[in-house]
Amino acid sequence: MIRTNKAWWSQALTVIAVAPCLLVHSSGCSERPPLVPRSIDSTLVVGLGVGDVGVQQAVRNIAVEGLVDFDQNARPRPWLAERWAPLSEGRGWRIRLRPDATFHDGQPVTASIVRDILRAKLPGYLREPYEDVEEISASSDLDLDIRLKRPSAFILEGLEIPIQREGESVIGTGPFRSVTDGAAEMLAYKRYYGGPPAISRLEIRPYPSLRTAWAEMLRKHVDVLYEVGVDALDSLGKSSAINVFTFERPYVYTLVLNSRRGPFQDRKVRRALNHAIDRQLLIRTVLDGHGIPADGPVSPSHWARDSRSGGFEYAPEGLTVGGNPLRSTCIFGDPSLERMALEVQRQLEEVGVVLTLEAVNGAEFLQRLDAGNFECALADIISGPNLLRPYWFWHSDGPFNWGRFKSVQIDQALDGIRHGSSDDDYRRAVSAFQQAILNDPPAIFLAWSERARAVSKRFEVPVEPGRDILSTLRSWRPTTDR
Repeated sequence: MIRTNKAWWSQALTVIAVAPCLLVHSSGCSERPPLVPRSIDSTLVVGLGVGDVGVQQAVRNIAVEGLVDFDQNARPRPWLAERWAPLSEGRGWRIRLRPDATFHDGQPVTASIVRDILRAKLPGYLREPYEDVEEISASSDLDLDIRLKRPSAFILEGLEIPIQREGESVIGTGPFRSVTDGAAEMLAYKRYYGGPPAISRLEIRPYPSLRTAWAEMLRKHVDVLYEVGVDALDSLGKSSAINVFTFERPYVYTLVLNSRRGPFQDRKVRRALNHAIDRQLLIRTVLDGHGIPADGPVSPSHWARDSRSGGFEYAPEGLTVGGNPLRSTCIFGDPSLERMALEVQRQLEEVGVVLTLEAVNGAEFLQRLDAGNFECALADIISGPNLLRPYWFWHSDGPFNWGRFKSVQIDQALDGIRHGSSDDDYRRAVSAFQQAILNDPPAIFLAWSERARAVSKRFEVPVEPGRDILSTLRSWRPTTDR
């Protein structure tokens, strides 16, 4: 769950009007025939650098959709679902599916098929919150009923789960479908309910490094870099033939503290460590200014966030344990986090903390997290757009509570978010969660991250401010050669 590159898509379209053409009939100028593009290649080549998602995951992110996705403020909105309405007494929802949606094998998307997918996949996805579900049933071909034992906001938030049919290839409902076993080629799905894409074909190519992929883009062999860390933008240079689009990610750079090991059992130590970090300096030096200081796992743009809640102000004080320097070893499994780790090490050294860094491979990193075999661990943790994910990480029963952290106040606040029956209940619980994190932090929360995608100017890309451009992939089109 450290790297989950699921694209939180929305539908947007930017329309540009050219005013002089509106005067053609009143000005007396002659009307010219429409300009026709000459030999436009409608294949989009996507390059993946090392550290990106794999080819299969990139394909799945494009080919598969959920019933809901989320807007910039983490409000759920329809996606494969057309709409929903509450059932009686607020104990669930009736979800209406899009009537013209089909899977990539031509099978219509029906309530009975979606019911079976949710029954099979949702328990493992939601984990403990699934206990709130009483029944999932199909009341008609297009109506899906989800009945609850008690109010549960996390069930609706969990309906982002991919709706995918089992098969040898990825069988989803998205605007592009996979056509090869290696999943390197995708074709426009002509029966897509939102209308066929303007691009006819995607080709996804992995490269051994981001620099290699960038070089291929400069040679015009690649049209899109799937993901570029903002810290690498300056080193890659600039090109007049390439547009770079940055976007906020629902990930927070976090130093997870094992509260059952050594000095991290003391919450005063954990609080002092949070106050020892100059987050603004870290963002300037490591992220080149592309980031937002983090005071916990609630996204700064979440609709229910309490803006009055104070953060961890920079107030460094010397830290010792029994008169001796506090010593710890920090593991990290992603090479791109090394600069972040070195800056955290340097800042903590100023308050007397001796932090030894240990780089391990990704598989070992996950194994040690699962086993609790670490003192502290640096990771880029998904913590949005909704609050189901913070529940996974910081509730005492959460499946990814690697530090074995336990706090009655945090558990009560997260349970309040989970079972809030109104917006006001939800807001109060989120405020309580924020305050509980400040009082008893389970980790050092560093910064919310940004990423960038680079796209050749051969393609027109509709942009919605603050959103990932992949949300408009269906509307991308080759630039008209006039």
